[in-house]
Amino acid sequence: MPPCPQYGVWNNCIGTYTSADGTEYVGEFMYGKYHGQGTEISADGRVKEGIWAYGVFKSAKKLSPKVTAKKPSPTVIGTSENTPKIKPKRNVYGAPSVIGTSEKTPKTKPKRKPSVVAKVTPKKAKPKPPAQSISASGFFVSKLGHIITNEHVVRNCKSVTVGDNSNKQSPANVEEKDKRKDLALLKLSTLTMASAETKSLIEKLGIKVVPLASDGLLRSEDVELGERIMVSGYPYGDIFSNTIKVTGGMVSAVRGMGDDSSQFTMDAAVQKGSSGGPIYDENGNVVGVVVAKLDRAKVAKRIGSMPENMNFGIKASTVRQFLNASGLPTKWSKRSKSISTKEIAKIAENQTLMVVCHQ
Repeated sequence: MPPCPQYGVWNNCIGTYTSADGTEYVGEFMYGKYHGQGTEISADGRVKEGIWAYGVFKSAKKLSPKVTAKKPSPTVIGTSENTPKIKPKRNVYGAPSVIGTSEKTPKTKPKRKPSVVAKVTPKKAKPKPPAQSISASGFFVSKLGHIITNEHVVRNCKSVTVGDNSNKQSPANVEEKDKRKDLALLKLSTLTMASAETKSLIEKLGIKVVPLASDGLLRSEDVELGERIMVSGYPYGDIFSNTIKVTGGMVSAVRGMGDDSSQFTMDAAVQKGSSGGPIYDENGNVVGVVVAKLDRAKVAKRIGSMPENMNFGIKASTVRQFLNASGLPTKWSKRSKSISTKEIAKIAENQTLMVVCHQ
């Protein structure tokens, strides 16, 4: 199997990945996930070695028990079927003589050797799996520190943190979730004892260039077929770089998978970790939230061909409904003047966050 490339999706290759908490994995990858034979070493020295399937540890590498073989019994002369029979000599009294014995030597029965019991190495208890973390994206929607992301990003998390990168993370609480819409509302923890990282995030909210829900963040009109968009987020976490990434594209369909009217389809590149990131129009308005990347392998198996550049976003109107239902009133954005991609990227840089789910 070839080594994993420096850029692109790690698929059917062998590589080494170190996560933010110091956990290191060395082994096989498929579609950017641990898959196949691999070893994971956590920061505290615990090791998980064995078989992985799409990021989930399946079975440990088992050692065969050591067995001590039985020693062969010594061969007795004259007992083999193939050994020719020798006619015993008779003594002076006419009785047969026994080879190797005298008439005065008493006959003794041979002692049997005790059986050798096989030794089995006891199974060692499997160590508890080390804590794992999954990174995705999100973005600020209020000066109070509210953040929008996907519901599936924070599902089954023991704790959630947000920040500019994987090294500068601040704790956040999950305020509201909607599984059907796949949206979640987070909020930075209390600012009374805020860390330097949290304070630096809050300072960003004072920048006028950052549009917020209270001042008009979301565009009132739904996306139009063929319009240009920009996606912002943290695809693949910090594997390739520890900074925000933006990519351009266009709206390729005004509905999502299964003709879902609350979503739309786009050709902008979306990777693992992009979920929850904002989607901007040419005026810097948020027109959607990244929700999913099409599973090309599943579709190819079903229809017989590999689809390209089909990713999905949740429409801004659906996001606004969720925010209003969560008690966070919003206004429609009035931005109508086209700005450069550099200016949109600047907005994204100050508004987009890396969201980390700690499991």
